[in-house]
Amino acid sequence: MKQSITDFIKDAVYPKLDAVDRGLLNHLHPKKLSANGSYVLDCPACGKDRAFYYPFRSGIQCNRKDNCPSPYTPLWDALAQNGMSNGDIVKTLCESAGVEPPDNRDNEAKQQSRAANGGRPPLTTGQAIILVTQQLAQRNKGILDEFQQSRGYTNEVMATLRLGVFTNNDEVLSLLQAHGITREQARSIGIVSFEDETPSSVWSGMEGRVIGYWPHPDGEARIWGRIPSGQGEARSNPKYRFSPKSSKDIPYLFKQRQKSILVCVEGTLDAWALQLIKVWGCAIGQASINSAQAAYLASQGITEAAHMVDGDHAGYEGALSSIREAEAVGITLSIIALGRGMDDADAMRTAGREDALKALINSRMNAGEYMARYCASLLDQPLPDLRRVAKIRAIANGLTTASKRKWLDFSQSLGIAADEESDALRALSHLVSGGLTFEEASGVIRRRTGYQITITKDAAHG
Repeated sequence: MKQSITDFIKDAVYPKLDAVDRGLLNHLHPKKLSANGSYVLDCPACGKDRAFYYPFRSGIQCNRKDNCPSPYTPLWDALAQNGMSNGDIVKTLCESAGVEPPDNRDNEAKQQSRAANGGRPPLTTGQAIILVTQQLAQRNKGILDEFQQSRGYTNEVMATLRLGVFTNNDEVLSLLQAHGITREQARSIGIVSFEDETPSSVWSGMEGRVIGYWPHPDGEARIWGRIPSGQGEARSNPKYRFSPKSSKDIPYLFKQRQKSILVCVEGTLDAWALQLIKVWGCAIGQASINSAQAAYLASQGITEAAHMVDGDHAGYEGALSSIREAEAVGITLSIIALGRGMDDADAMRTAGREDALKALINSRMNAGEYMARYCASLLDQPLPDLRRVAKIRAIANGLTTASKRKWLDFSQSLGIAADEESDALRALSHLVSGGLTFEEASGVIRRRTGYQITITKDAAHG
């Protein structure tokens, strides 16, 4: 009789799986392994950090039995809460435990693979770099201590971040090799770089940095690194470095869902700051949401999101780019504009201004209203920026229904509404009156406005 997938997971997977060590429960902010052998983490049901998980067990137990709506949560349900499909859950659980799914098991091959790895499930390159940099973090506390002091983080916050350390290329490669990972495999996901002609000349740019892990579409994490303190040097030693083989299509921390609107920020530590105050924050790694990220978010069922931007020119331009990409795929976007010179999310949380940060998020502005107000400010300048106004109006053509309504309402109330068709016809008339042929005038209008104006004579009238 064929074993059910539920029984298979229960009998063959859970007894071999430490879900926290494999990173499957990061969205519940697990703490370090306690003396009694369990991890303390947030309860998937009530959200309080009073739950615990024992490695090799099948679920999460909450201590708030009388106040929690579901004191016991199966691991399966905890992963489903993180937005994973049933198929993804089976695949992830089996891969993390080193077990083939029941319909595709090759016991002999699996046993050989385990034997070559000391009886443990084999690690992928992405899993190995996480393990190695976590080991180096334990051995090199000074780097993390410097980072913690410079950021003003508590020990609890540091335990939640679970950052690693990258000491130097030789030590990292040596530890990876001990787990069966070759330098070619390390290069394949951007841990190090070298030329085929000179394989001994290795570089990475990650030496001496604290390390985080950015999810990647192929399932293998890519590392990012930050100097422990200071601003760094823009070219020689920038504050942040990302693996050269990185793709940011999946926003950082996106899978650590919270019961709030999704808030996109540029920096990884700002995303963590939002997560720490129970806001669903994710990092996009640049000033604006790009087309690939927008497509990924839409594919994950996101229909509404917010983007937190700086209150300067780069922030305004980033907001417009994010609006263009997100709204085009059906995501209604709101903008959270920080004031000029205002602290970022991480600085606000560290300074104890969580309420002010949440108030900013709650006062977010719909994309349509944001564009109308920005457009009005450009027209109010002594020399109106007509080029940027035209750019905003072009973006408005791709807004979602909700944002389009806000754009039209605020454009009217702010006195910036324009009848583009009438303007195009009026300009065409004046160009023809000025001596241009109709073909020449219509070409000018097409280039300036995008409108193609034609004149057709009805044959019935001669």
